Amino acid sequence: MKKHYLLIFCLLLVSGRLFSQDVNDLKLRVEKGSIQMATDDGQFKFGIGGRIFMDAAAYFDDKTDLGSGSEIRDARLLFKATVWKNWDAKINIGFDGGNASLKDVFLQYNINTNSFFRAGHFLEPFGIEQTESSKTIKFMNFSSTVEAFRPGRNLGVSYDRWGKNYYWALGLFGSDVNNTVSNQDEDFGITSRLVVSPFHKENIMHFGLSGTYRSVNPVTVETNNGYGYSSTETTRSVRYRSRTATHIEGRRFIDVTVDNAESQFKFGIEMIAASGPVAFQSELINSKVNVKKDYSSDKDYKAKGWYMQFGFLLKGGNYKYNMKSARLAKPEPGSLELLARVNETDLNDEHAFIIGGKQKDISLGCTWYVNHNVLMKLNFTNVDLDENALNGEENFNMIQTRLQFSF
Repeated sequence: MKKHYLLIFCLLLVSGRLFSQDVNDLKLRVEKGSIQMATDDGQFKFGIGGRIFMDAAAYFDDKTDLGSGSEIRDARLLFKATVWKNWDAKINIGFDGGNASLKDVFLQYNINTNSFFRAGHFLEPFGIEQTESSKTIKFMNFSSTVEAFRPGRNLGVSYDRWGKNYYWALGLFGSDVNNTVSNQDEDFGITSRLVVSPFHKENIMHFGLSGTYRSVNPVTVETNNGYGYSSTETTRSVRYRSRTATHIEGRRFIDVTVDNAESQFKFGIEMIAASGPVAFQSELINSKVNVKKDYSSDKDYKAKGWYMQFGFLLKGGNYKYNMKSARLAKPEPGSLELLARVNETDLNDEHAFIIGGKQKDISLGCTWYVNHNVLMKLNFTNVDLDENALNGEENFNMIQTRLQFSF
C-alpha cells in the first residue's frame, strides 16, 4: 500500500497546483528532446518523458549453456513537476520484465541553488554508478561489483549540498517501496557520500568516499515438513549476488547468503580523472556483515570488489563534469565514445567459511550518441569465474548491443 499512497500524494500535489494557477498560461516546448510545459515566470513547470531499451546478446559458451537472444530491457514513463519554483515532484514508473514497479517517486524542496531536501523513493547516495541513471551509465550493465553491493532505491529522506569544489549527501532510509514482505519491522539504513573535486573545468579530478550502514531485522517464514504440518521460523540474512555483465542471461553466477546476520556496513572509494577527450573512473567497495555470535565458530563475513574503466571521445569534444551530481556529464549529441573496463568481484570469505564465488571480467565498448533522444551501444565482454561460482570454474565471451530511445 505504501507505493499507492506515494503515487496518489504526488499526483494530488501536481494536479492541485496546476488547477490553482490562473495567472500565467502554460506554454508547450521541447527542451533537449523532452516535452515540457512552463509558465513565463518559471513558477510552474510540468514534463513527461519515457525510455525504451532494446537489447540483443550472443554468448559464446564454455561449460554452461547460455541463452542468447533479445529483449525489451527497460520501458518507463516519467512525470515531473516544479510548483512555486522551489518544490519538485517526480514519478518514474518502470515496466521491465512485464511488471510495473515504482522507480523514483519523491517530493523535493530546493532550499537554494546549491542544496535540497528530498523525501520519497529514490537511489541512496552511494558511489558513482549507484547514483547514475541506467540510461547514462557507460556500459550496457552496471559493473558486477556495483550490482552486488549497491543499496539501490529505498524509501527515505536525504539532504544534498554542493559547492564549487565539493558535494555532500546524507540520507536515512527504510525498505524498497516494491517490497512485498509483511508482518515484520523494516530494516533501516544510513547512507552518505562525500566528494571533493579540486578542479573540473579544462581538466577534471574527483575523489570520493561513501558509506552505508543497514540493520537486519528478523523475517518470519512458514515452512512445511511435507506431512501436513507447518511451523514458523525466524531468520536474519543478507544476500549478495550479481549477473555476468549482462541481463538477457539472467543467472547469477556469483551468489552468497549470510545467515544469522545482525547488520551490514559498506564503504566505497571513488575516483574520476579526465583531460580533454580521455577519462578514467574507478570504484572500490568493501562490505562487512556482522554475524550474531551464537556459536564460537561464527565469524563476520567480508566481501569486496572493484572496477576501473577508461573512456575516449573519438568524436564529440572533451569530457565535462557536473558538480551537482558529482559525476561526468553525458557527452554531447553526435559524440562517439570508445570504452574499456576491468572488474573483479569476490564473494569468497574463507576466514568465515562462507563461499559465494569470484568473478573477473573485461569489457570493451563503443557508444554513439546519435542525438538527444537516440543512443546505440555495442559491448564485448570476457567473463572468468572461479571454482566456487554457480557451475564451477569457466570462461566465456559475449557480444551485446542496445538501441536506446528516451525523451
